[in-house]
Amino acid sequence: MNSAKLLELIDSIYERGFDHQDWNIVLEKLCHLLHANSAGLFFINFRQQTFRVLGDHGFPESFISSYQLGLGAEDKTATVMMALPDGAVHGAIDHKVSKLEHPVFYEKILLPHNVGYIGALNICNNDRYFVGIGIHRGMDQTQFNDDELSYLKRLYPHFRRVFDFSDILEQLKEKEDVFMSALSRIPIGIIIINSKLEVTYNNELATVLSKKDLGLKIENNHLKLDKLADQRLLKSSLIKLLNNEITHKTLQIKSDFQISPLTLMARNVESSGKPINFHQDQIILYISYPELCSFSNADSLQAVYKLTVAEAHLALSLTNGLTLQNIAEDKNISVQTVRSQLKSVFNKMNVNSQTNLVRHILTSALNLTR
Repeated sequence: MNSAKLLELIDSIYERGFDHQDWNIVLEKLCHLLHANSAGLFFINFRQQTFRVLGDHGFPESFISSYQLGLGAEDKTATVMMALPDGAVHGAIDHKVSKLEHPVFYEKILLPHNVGYIGALNICNNDRYFVGIGIHRGMDQTQFNDDELSYLKRLYPHFRRVFDFSDILEQLKEKEDVFMSALSRIPIGIIIINSKLEVTYNNELATVLSKKDLGLKIENNHLKLDKLADQRLLKSSLIKLLNNEITHKTLQIKSDFQISPLTLMARNVESSGKPINFHQDQIILYISYPELCSFSNADSLQAVYKLTVAEAHLALSLTNGLTLQNIAEDKNISVQTVRSQLKSVFNKMNVNSQTNLVRHILTSALNLTR
């Protein structure tokens, strides 16, 4: 076995694997090293019961799509390997045995793709998911011997490090998504600032919040926090964001007279996913305050969505938690009239339910500017 090629393969694992974008090159080199026809990097999510091919070499396109759409459930390689711990290598499949013991697997996977022998490596095998590599030889070849499988095992710690690192990032991403989802359900003020705290954009709710005694002000187009410690923390966070040292930063500020704190979540404009044409050195601040139930006003809704006065007030009332019956009684009109107005609101705002209407209003702050 060529040691130089083995080292080159290990380099590729770290170079290509961290972003999970180019496992195909790694698997191609693995096939060359072990004289295999094809190889796949397989991922099974136990909770969602999904099967994915993260990378492949030598597979037809039709196989990958079929595998991910349900054929993966027939893969007896995974069944064999899931009974083994992380780092295990095994000559998992011999087509002569499979033809007798697992005829469906043989007919659907092995025979159509000339897969006679499969050597496999477990990378991750826990209660959430399974990740493993299968390398394949044809029916006219031989099973991988102990020396060849030992080389595969030597690659295990390198594959594992990459997946452990990716798993940490994925869990952080999931936590961030949960946080952003929760934040999106409450009114959001938005301010765009640069490293000097110069304000280049702010929506209506941000203006309202800055005029209240909540520890944050906009003075002469600059953002100012009442407490010096908060100001310093915000500035240092902006520098880290602009240097890509962190992806986001959450701060809570509170004046001496507040019951609830003001929450600021800062992100680099480029990483926020918002289609805003700002300079690269700017940061977007999402500001929430639980004592305010809606950032919108009737004039904004009328201007943006071409609502009538009655329709705009209806939309705001629903956003603020009132029912159709409440609104009808308050306006001294029938519930049927309110329903008719609501249908018009749905059409103009392109939503199909009260839930979607409220969500649309609460998460479309960028569209409701002065």
